[in-house]
Amino acid sequence: MDQYRTSSYLSHRRKLLRLLSAMWSDPRVQLYRNHNLPIIKELAEGSVFLAGPTSRHQILEHNWRCLAVYYLRRAGFRGYIYVPEPHGQEQSGDFTEKSFIHYWESSRLNDAKCVAFWIPRKADELLGLNTNLELGIFLGKYSNLSKEEKEKKLFIGWPRDAERMGLPHHYAHELGEHRIYQEIKQLCEAIAQQMI
Repeated sequence: MDQYRTSSYLSHRRKLLRLLSAMWSDPRVQLYRNHNLPIIKELAEGSVFLAGPTSRHQILEHNWRCLAVYYLRRAGFRGYIYVPEPHGQEQSGDFTEKSFIHYWESSRLNDAKCVAFWIPRKADELLGLNTNLELGIFLGKYSNLSKEEKEKKLFIGWPRDAERMGLPHHYAHELGEHRIYQEIKQLCEAIAQQMI
């Protein structure tokens, strides 16, 4: 029994590490290390910003973006994917300056053809306070669009076990008429379908 549990544990983490490595090596995934936006002609196949909470302690099990990149590529999306995370393990004292992060994220949020919010909120690691603000901004930004136009620009979802999602659900679904995806795979497939 113990050997099976150990094997299962290691197998799951190896899978996550392969996904993370694939994300880091994808030339059309932009991370904090990529200082410049892609040039216009490189964006012909579209771009998506993966908004949502980030594990500041870089806990592997909380890195949902590597799975999103995998699902987007598997669904046929070939454009740029903006991933607001560092590339590799940050060392003590070298986390990217907050002012740079704010500029990096806001420039790409406004540049992306669509924005995808995946909010696997967990109070212990993925609280998502910045995500709440960004989601509110984009719900307001797209509030005057038709439902069809909204569905091309803003994708929103969270797993069924996400904590404290009552207010985001109210504003996104009840008031904003946005579809709420409950599986990250479905969210990514919907994005790819709109962009292909």
